[in-house]
Amino acid sequence: MNGKYKSNFAQYIEGMRREKYNSGFSLKYMDKHLDEFDSFCRNYFPNKDLLDKELVEAWVYRTDSKSIQEIQKRFRTMVHLGIYMLPLRGETYIAKSKLKIAKPKEPHIFTDAQLEEFFRACDRFKAVKFPPYRHLVTSVLFRLIYCCGLRNSEACNLKCSEINLKDGVIKILESKGHKNRVVYMSDDMTKLCRKYDSAIETMNPGREYFFPSTRAKNYNNTSICRLFDSTLKQTSFFMKTSKKPTCHGLRHTFAVNSMRQCIEEGENFDTMIRYLSRYMGHSSPQNTMYYLHMVINLVPEIRRMAKGYEDILNGVAYVEE
Repeated sequence: MNGKYKSNFAQYIEGMRREKYNSGFSLKYMDKHLDEFDSFCRNYFPNKDLLDKELVEAWVYRTDSKSIQEIQKRFRTMVHLGIYMLPLRGETYIAKSKLKIAKPKEPHIFTDAQLEEFFRACDRFKAVKFPPYRHLVTSVLFRLIYCCGLRNSEACNLKCSEINLKDGVIKILESKGHKNRVVYMSDDMTKLCRKYDSAIETMNPGREYFFPSTRAKNYNNTSICRLFDSTLKQTSFFMKTSKKPTCHGLRHTFAVNSMRQCIEEGENFDTMIRYLSRYMGHSSPQNTMYYLHMVINLVPEIRRMAKGYEDILNGVAYVEE
C-alpha cells in the first residue's frame, strides 16, 4: 500500500473513508481515531488481519482519556469499520457490548457549615499588588458557581456582554454539547455581582470577561481549580474529608440542595426536575436524577418522601464533564 495507512487494515480503512466521504458523512473525529488505530495495529498486532473482539477492545480502551465521550467515539469508529468489512471479510466483529466504563467516584457534597466556612475564607483574601484582582474574583466567582450551578468553564468564559446585571440574567453560550441556556440569579447574587462589577471596572475598565485574569484575558479551569485549592486550605475541614472537595463539587452541591429543598417542601418533583435539568444544562432530566440517591444518602429521612423515584435511578450514570 502506498497510501496513508500501513497496517493490514489499510485497504479497509481507506475504502470505508471513501464510502463515508461520498455519503456526506462527517469524518471530524473519525480521521484521528483511524490514524491511531492503524498505528496501534502496526505496533501491537502487526500480523493480525482479522477485526476480532480482542483487537477492537484492546484499541478502544487503550487511551489515557477518562472521558466517556472519547471512549464512545472510539467505540463507534470500530462499529463503522466492522460494518464496512463484514461483507468483504465475513468473519468480522461488530461491537455490541456495553462500554467498560469504570464507575466514577461520587463527588464531595459540601455541608451547609462547610459552605459557610469556605465562603468566609473566600472573603479573607486581601488586595495585593499581584495578582491585583484575586481578592475581588475569589469572593464572587465561587459563589456564582454554587448559587447558579455553573460548570467551571461556564464561569471562566462568562463575558461581560453575557450577564445582565439589571435583571440578574446570565446567557450561557456554546457550553457542553454546544448548547445555549439562560440562568437567572437570585436578588442577593445579582447585588453582589453589581458591587463586584463596579469595583473591578475601576481597575480593569472595558474588560471583555466578567472574571479577568492577570496572566490572560480570563481564568481557565486550571487556574480556577488552583484558586479553589488555595482557598480550601484555609478551612478547618481541609484534608479531613473522605473525598477531596473540588470546585466542580460546588455545582454538585447546588443540584443536591435544590433537589433536597424540593422534596422537603413538598413541591411537584416532576416539574422541578425538568426545570433543574434545563437550568443546569443537562441533556435530559434522566441525567439530573443522578443526584437523587445523594440526597437520600445525605438525608435518610427523605427516603420515604422520595419513594417512587428510586427505581428511576437504575441505570442512571454520572455524565458530567
